Amino acid sequence: MASDKIVVITGCSSGIGLDTAVMLAKEKGFKIIATMRNLKKKDPLEKAAGETLNKSLFIKELDISVEDSIVKFVKNTLQEEGRIDVLINNAAMGQAGTFESVSMEQMQKLFQTNVFGTARMTQEVLPDMKKRKSGQIIFISSIGGIKPFPFADFYVSSKFAVEGLVGNLAPVLRHFNISVTSVQPGPVKTSFSANIDDNKQGNLGQAASGSETDETTALLGTFLTNYMATFGAYEQTGEEVGEVIKKCITEKNPPVIVQTSEAMTKAAAEILVDPTGNKLRDELGAYLK
Repeated sequence: MASDKIVVITGCSSGIGLDTAVMLAKEKGFKIIATMRNLKKKDPLEKAAGETLNKSLFIKELDISVEDSIVKFVKNTLQEEGRIDVLINNAAMGQAGTFESVSMEQMQKLFQTNVFGTARMTQEVLPDMKKRKSGQIIFISSIGGIKPFPFADFYVSSKFAVEGLVGNLAPVLRHFNISVTSVQPGPVKTSFSANIDDNKQGNLGQAASGSETDETTALLGTFLTNYMATFGAYEQTGEEVGEVIKKCITEKNPPVIVQTSEAMTKAAAEILVDPTGNKLRDELGAYLK
């Protein structure tokens, strides 16, 4: 229907993107354009979409790490739909491993998707939103965008960058009646770890190489074991995160920042009252012992 909100979601081949796309497609008032880099991976989304496929959910190819792909997609979507009401910047690449094990090529690949591609998608949809004085940009960030997570050094750094974009864009775009929100999940039960391996982003405790030492790799294993023993209990499903995203879209005045669980809200609050960073350093350091 013409009155349906046109919602574009990046990174919908799995995880939060897939779950959110399917959830919104089943709601009245939304037309979902679910995008992914490789259409050969669309089968899980097609299966989950069920009867909504090609009715309220449409799958399109989009690689946000490629400039031409972004420009072509946005141009075609505006021509076909007339507008984009909501952009959900979800596509991201994970990384976990020892600091020294990540090559410059891997760093650049990760930032190209998580930061530069996300920024370019936002730049490309903004002119039409500004012209219409209407729109919404939702960035799927992470609690790791404000809280360090050892051995996910470059992933966390990329999410810190996303938080900087959100904080700077929010007051400016409000002038054009465009809302900006950062959604900060904690641990999520998705295929994110598998995607890290697929994209060769980190060693995840495998044998170290180059200048890396066995002691550092051992610390990685110890940290992950201890950290997940504590924080595994806080894992959410993609659907639970999707519910928070849906609320942001349907609220009249969505927040600039929202965590997806009470536990993550508490974690965020603790960071804000620790201006020196020492408490957080010591807390995370305990997981290395």
